[in-house]
Amino acid sequence: MFAKKLRDCQTRNKSLICVGLDSDIEKIPSQFKVNGAKGVEEFNKYIISETYEYACAYKINIAFYEMLGYKGIKTLENTVEYLKTYSDIPVIIDAKRSDISNTAKAYAKFYFDYLKVDSITINPLMGVDSIEPYLEFPSSHIFALVLTSNPGANDFIIPNKLYLKILEKLQELETTYKDKIGIVVGATQKAYFDEIVKKSGDMIYLIPGVGSQGGRIEDLKVLVENGKTMVINVSRGIIFSDDPKREIIKLREDLRGLTS
Repeated sequence: MFAKKLRDCQTRNKSLICVGLDSDIEKIPSQFKVNGAKGVEEFNKYIISETYEYACAYKINIAFYEMLGYKGIKTLENTVEYLKTYSDIPVIIDAKRSDISNTAKAYAKFYFDYLKVDSITINPLMGVDSIEPYLEFPSSHIFALVLTSNPGANDFIIPNKLYLKILEKLQELETTYKDKIGIVVGATQKAYFDEIVKKSGDMIYLIPGVGSQGGRIEDLKVLVENGKTMVINVSRGIIFSDDPKREIIKLREDLRGLTS
């Protein structure tokens, strides 16, 4: 199960940092870029080899692979297969899928039967029947969007406290699908952490937004103090840095400061 695999990895690597493989071909170093989609795969392997000992998970944003067409999808598949050689680290696909139940089942079959990843992100706004198909596979796990890190969250999610209504429905589902549902909460949304903490139970948090989007490590202290299990995703700040290994080690040490 995802939860145990994650916690085991967090303990072993002493890390809450998830490396986001948002491997935009326009931003990867030139020595990889010249090889197109294959170069993206080579870049991913380089990042993984530099960060594996210090990460608790990897999150692959499917958009940067779909944009490359069928060769990009093959790169996605090959990256997942490469990560499986490190069988003790969780792989999350960031797809933010949302669709009616029969279509959701087809998406879920691709991720959990074909790719055999550990978890995916989903958009819950189409309702419970659009979520359940992802939970019916034996070892599946989802992270449902609750409160995202982008400014646009203030358009619909924040004004009417929709994030709390989503949490209530997810909690209801959790009674049937124990340890299969986590939540996405942006690091930039510190003002709403207290409300979410009270309603989230034992759900694991996937936290984007640290670094390039303006979220700060120190803002996560309330989650640490309340004993929440966190997967703190950092993408651009690590993979496009001059020294990915140095950057993830620094982030790991910054996080340790929250618990001291």
